Amino acid sequence: MSEKTSEETELRNKVWKIINLIQANQLFVHSKSLEIQFLDENEKLQKRSLPEIITLCILNAVVPNSAILLKGGHGGGKTTLIKLLGRMFTSKSLDNIEKTIVRGHPQLTEEKIVGTLKLGKLMKEGKEVVVWKNFTKSFWKIIDEVNRLTPYAQDILLSLLAEGTVKFYDSILTINKFSLFATINPQDVGTFELSKPFLDRFGISIPISMPSSQDLQLILAGKDEKYSGYDELIQVPGILVIEELMEIWYLVNRIKIDQEANNYIHAIIREFTLCNRIDKGNAEELKPSTGLCSGCHFNTTQNVCNKIDSILSVRVAKDLLRYSKALAWLLGLNKIDINIVNTIAPYVIAHRIEYTPREVEKAPYWGDAYEFSKEILSLIKTRFIKRQNCYEIVQHYRNGLQKKEEMTELKNFKKNDLIVKFDLYPFVQKIKSKQYKELAQKILEASKKGQISQLADIRNQLLVDLEFPNRADLINWCNRELYRQTVTDYVFNYYYWKEVWADIASEFPGLDEPLKQAFSQRQTKQVRMEDLLIEINVTGTKDDSFVNIQISGGADALRLKEILDNSEYLKKDK
Repeated sequence: MSEKTSEETELRNKVWKIINLIQANQLFVHSKSLEIQFLDENEKLQKRSLPEIITLCILNAVVPNSAILLKGGHGGGKTTLIKLLGRMFTSKSLDNIEKTIVRGHPQLTEEKIVGTLKLGKLMKEGKEVVVWKNFTKSFWKIIDEVNRLTPYAQDILLSLLAEGTVKFYDSILTINKFSLFATINPQDVGTFELSKPFLDRFGISIPISMPSSQDLQLILAGKDEKYSGYDELIQVPGILVIEELMEIWYLVNRIKIDQEANNYIHAIIREFTLCNRIDKGNAEELKPSTGLCSGCHFNTTQNVCNKIDSILSVRVAKDLLRYSKALAWLLGLNKIDINIVNTIAPYVIAHRIEYTPREVEKAPYWGDAYEFSKEILSLIKTRFIKRQNCYEIVQHYRNGLQKKEEMTELKNFKKNDLIVKFDLYPFVQKIKSKQYKELAQKILEASKKGQISQLADIRNQLLVDLEFPNRADLINWCNRELYRQTVTDYVFNYYYWKEVWADIASEFPGLDEPLKQAFSQRQTKQVRMEDLLIEINVTGTKDDSFVNIQISGGADALRLKEILDNSEYLKKDK
């Protein structure tokens, strides 16, 4: 086992230790399970059962700049669980975690959430100097009862979630890294409706029901924290520090996704979006619940378009990928498969979608959007499997391998499949030209032979040829191949960042200032040139903090690789 693999295993074991300690010390007791299916390294279907609420909160922690919504009634232990996880993931004291909590209230002002002005500076010198609040500055962010925030307060948080920035007067604070947890009690009196854009910024959500009789028995038999508090050395120890969590984020992001899982994520988003009659995203009144589907050819029990009133944003696709990567990493897998995506999907989708009331409110769902989402996803998965041959045909055409009989097969399939009708068939129609076929085969051949210069030349030609069919996809294909054939990862201690900066900047002077900014604080930054992409992940600014560098591109990437391979400060990350 390599040193780097050993470090990753140790980090993963620490995350599992957090799960085990929470259960073993009965810090959060809830018997509901997350049933997971996945393919092992031999492509055999495996099953695993994990505690649902704890696992999803853990996944939120290991996804970069993430936000989770915990939905449930008073006394379910939502806020307590988040505080304990904050202690274990950051090694900050529970008192420190408590000070960062924003507790929702209709009278909560911007000053109480974001910051205040130094009155002395303002009155004596006329300068607006902001003292940022603990919540704003903290890495581990908690909003308790977020639905008690006014729409104005929600807008402040929306800026944080959308752009990673908070503004107060003329000062702007950039928040590069954070992990956010919010609780909501839907039955609270005096609450405000959460806007769709605001809800869409929460990557995942989890319903929290009250404990069962067996759960209550364990809770009553456990230690009374109201009497003696929590033991922060044994009961709730610090397991990770933020620098280690940053390294986990980097490792999670490296999990691969194959073409089938990629197609499946696309299929989920499109099944929730497509309609044979209208553009759902731009129709306010006309929808399935108001009679849109009456007499439609696609209005059947096996289709999903007739069960959904709203659409999913592109952001959902990205969150499906991010949380699927996190689950795959936790399980020790090297890539995502469609079963992993299906495990995560209900929790990524349920808080963002509007189902037709007649469907979601009938037995056996009784209004439970999470359980109904699982049923919808089961239908989508079945339809996706039936559509597999269509995806293979599209891939043939994308690679410049065109057959007339396959076009006929697609044409027949589109009669009963909206994705084939609106996406796959029109795409193939667009690229079935001699011009496209010849260039696609050139890319395919250059990829097989590892001809990096030719791939870079083709990409650069496409960048200026605005009218070439399927240009964006071909550029992406070239970039993927250049990445695959040149990508190299390095790791070093932050102590040596100036030496590494100098080595790179001496060969690429135009990167001098961008590199300096990238190394200046804990963050993940991409630095680009036409033929080179450098991704820098600074986990912390202590001398022994890890810094990860990944390079890819064309000839410039190979040039930089030679420099870094000979550097005494870096180790190649296998």
